Amino acid sequence: MEAEQILLALIGVGASFVTFCLMRFPHTRRPQFQRYGAFSFIASFFGALAIFFISALAVYAQAVWH
Repeated sequence: MEAEQILLALIGVGASFVTFCLMRFPHTRRPQFQRYGAFSFIASFFGALAIFFISALAVYAQAVWH
């Protein structure tokens, strides 16, 4: 695995973690979006999982392209 792939993977993991936290904990959102409340654990998990799979697909595409 090359440095670009590792960096893409780390960014993807970080983005999925941030997605989970923003969906699950409304006090971490911007003020205009705090009023919507927290998503369920399952919805937050699947939202983060979707972001993770998109980033994994980007890592795979970069590996194929390179």
